[in-house]
Amino acid sequence: MNLSIFTLLVLAAGSFGVSATCQTETPIAAIQGEGQQSPLLHKTVSTSGVVTAVLYPGSKAAGVLIQSLLPDTNPKTSEALFIADKKLVQQAKAGQQLEITGKVVELNGMTALVDVKTSVCGQQEAPKPVVATLPVKSRQDWEALEGQYLSFPQPLIVNDTYPLARYGEILLADKRLWIATELHRPGKAAKELEQQQHLSQLWLDDGIFEQNPDPVIFPDGNLSATNTVRIGDTVQNLQGYLIETQQGYRLVAAQLPDFVATNARPAAPKTKAADHIRVASFNVLNFFTGETAASPFPTRRGATNAIELQRQQAKMIAALSGMDADVIGLLEVENNGFDERSALATLVRELNKALGEQRYAFVQPQKALGDDAIKVALIYNQLKVTEAGKAVMTAEGPFAYGSRAPLTQTFKAKSTEGLFTVSVNHFKSKGSCPKDKAAVDKGNRDNKDGQSCWNQSRVEAAKTLSAWLQTQPTGVNTPHQLVIGDLNAYRQEDPIYALEQAGWVHLAPKDEAGHYSYVFRGRTGSLDHALASNTMAKQLTLFQHWAINADEPAILDYNTEFKSQAQQKTLYAPDPFRSSDHDPVLIDFKF
Repeated sequence: MNLSIFTLLVLAAGSFGVSATCQTETPIAAIQGEGQQSPLLHKTVSTSGVVTAVLYPGSKAAGVLIQSLLPDTNPKTSEALFIADKKLVQQAKAGQQLEITGKVVELNGMTALVDVKTSVCGQQEAPKPVVATLPVKSRQDWEALEGQYLSFPQPLIVNDTYPLARYGEILLADKRLWIATELHRPGKAAKELEQQQHLSQLWLDDGIFEQNPDPVIFPDGNLSATNTVRIGDTVQNLQGYLIETQQGYRLVAAQLPDFVATNARPAAPKTKAADHIRVASFNVLNFFTGETAASPFPTRRGATNAIELQRQQAKMIAALSGMDADVIGLLEVENNGFDERSALATLVRELNKALGEQRYAFVQPQKALGDDAIKVALIYNQLKVTEAGKAVMTAEGPFAYGSRAPLTQTFKAKSTEGLFTVSVNHFKSKGSCPKDKAAVDKGNRDNKDGQSCWNQSRVEAAKTLSAWLQTQPTGVNTPHQLVIGDLNAYRQEDPIYALEQAGWVHLAPKDEAGHYSYVFRGRTGSLDHALASNTMAKQLTLFQHWAINADEPAILDYNTEFKSQAQQKTLYAPDPFRSSDHDPVLIDFKF
């Protein structure tokens, strides 16, 4: 719910003086009570208070916040109350003392008065904001502050910007919040962490009561392709009004807080040594050209028109050309063949054009498998490596449905003659939970352990993949094998565990802290992994995620929907940032 901060009546700090003309039959604290609902629900009461803010002017949710003239000493009861009355919104002035009679209701969980009669009985200065901190001890801590003017002295961390441009909302917390199963095995510990993290977060609302605001005022008045707010950035000097909605508690900004770019954009990944081989994995977020379809646009999953495709392609090329990778596994490429009109051929052709040389070629399996709309693919730097085996795919078991058929090829490093096999994978996603009984019976239901749906399918994919790679399917016998891709499983989940149990070594930075590729609903983790055979793992020299996507606002992508004509220009740049929703994985080896 968005409220206009420019219409909030934020008052100068001061102290209250009680006017003898104001009568209070029922104090605000008594109306609020100590519980989630008012103890006087549906009753008609009379109270009084000073106007602290006007919210939602011009909307169906218009109302006024008032605060007690004489606060009580009970810290469990709020001293503020929402008055839902459009006429009062038009007449209320900052600091007015009001006598109000009305019916007590709960509006989306927030205690309020409706059907009111109001009179002005004096003028006061505003209260000082109540100091609040994160985390809270319980949800009741928020209930006790409902409607009040708050300030947060601590620096807070941005954890989610997905709804920023559509609804003007940013999720803040006292620290970076993690997918529970990124840190803990599914079960009790993971559930406890998630419960704790809910107490650390609070949504910040820009205060604009409209969808798709223009401009987007966070971070400092005008979001743009070059003026971003990234997850991991810091917010300081935060003040606002705590309200409750169907989605939970949120703080309506009373002023623009200060945003500090503590998680600055990485212009380029860490440099690769000249004699090293770099393998990368990148989910390209439905790169579809539609060229082989009867009607190219809108594509089945990607660009809706030619302009969007040009924008998407420019960002994708900027990302791929910046990786300096010798083998790149691609995910979510349109499954429309390998001829010159295909999405894969188009991507390689445009990449080489941008680089000014015929650097990259794509791997074409002897027999392409899979009828999914998307496929996995491999491209490679012809100047550094050559194909050494027969490129193969498998559609056995779980790869016949759900998990995309993996593509595997062996490469030879030109500088050392070293042979290594790369298998790129995209396991079944966590969404679209099964409805048919057979799938449910196979353990693919959401078992509420943090792994979501289709977990058993992903475990079977991990086991089947491992067994298949042990057969050296490319026809080249090499101990150096590497599994890369979007496994749709976080670090401690069963599919990764199954691969490790089969002898694969999970690769990560020397310091695993900050190791992530994806952000979902305010939680950070990694769905994109690299696991190596023991001998391959010993050749590892560098592992990194190039943080160009997951931390960026989604609105900075190539899409033109929900953007004004001006925003289609200001929110877009042909750079690698928000070229996808996943960060690429870059892994360097020395043979």
